[in-house]
Amino acid sequence: MGVLFAVLSAFSFAINNVIIKKGARGSKSNNGFYITVLMNAILLGICFFIAVLIQKEPFQISWHAIPFFMLAGLCTTGLGRMTLYSSILRVGPSKASAVRNSTPVFTTLFAIIVLHEKISLIPGIGMLLLIGGVLIAGYGFVKDGNRSKTDLANTDLSKQAMIGYGLAIFSAAIFGIGQGLRKQGLNIMDDAFFGACAGAITSLIFIILLQAGKGKLRETIAGVKKDFNAYFLIAGALTSIGPLLFFLAASTLQVSYVSAIAAAEPLITTVVSAFFIKHQETITPGTWLTVLMIFSGTAIIALFAS
Repeated sequence: MGVLFAVLSAFSFAINNVIIKKGARGSKSNNGFYITVLMNAILLGICFFIAVLIQKEPFQISWHAIPFFMLAGLCTTGLGRMTLYSSILRVGPSKASAVRNSTPVFTTLFAIIVLHEKISLIPGIGMLLLIGGVLIAGYGFVKDGNRSKTDLANTDLSKQAMIGYGLAIFSAAIFGIGQGLRKQGLNIMDDAFFGACAGAITSLIFIILLQAGKGKLRETIAGVKKDFNAYFLIAGALTSIGPLLFFLAASTLQVSYVSAIAAAEPLITTVVSAFFIKHQETITPGTWLTVLMIFSGTAIIALFAS
């Protein structure tokens, strides 16, 4: 079941990437991100409440696990998704998602060093395929950026693209750490619903304090009301389901494997994005090679990870 939950988590986030891009057309603000964070806290809170009501055993909280769940939420839904959202607005969902897909590298390092997980040979080969696909995509991005610099008319566009790629890389690193922290919390308290809920609430509090510190809280609230639309409503639901599914997967499988399986996200993002926003996404042979390597690596891990 862990493999299935990880794949479904990837699917949720991939569709979200495209939905966010469509909902944010013509907008240069992060209002879509704020709306989804608010939706996450509400929906995951409801899911946790329902889980407590229907479970047979009484709910028992572990105070030692809470800091890990809170930090995981801050790293993933908070900082990680905020930077990914900014990257999507600059370079498009397929490219941003592909770069952010280097997350398994950071998750694996965390899992090996902190959680002392062991990587088996065949799943390790799958992870190498996946990482290789990411490196090929990165090379293509740098090549495109260098080409655009020769065109003075595209200077601003090139700068925005490089910023977008930088944000995606940072998002990958912080997401990887957050995923490792999720597993660390689950090792102490095996409750995916509570962990997802705690992380979502922490992220919402972080965003509120961040905007208040900037003196932009009223402006943010007004923007959320103004930009609230069906796309962001759907994105809020998808980004609530995604982390919950990841938690459920990590509760039964090594987080290094779960992270790698969830890396199928760019495959789904690329196909869906090309279908729905054709004029904003270009699918090149290099992109398909990357997608094939990512898909193959994910399949190997799914088949041989135990």
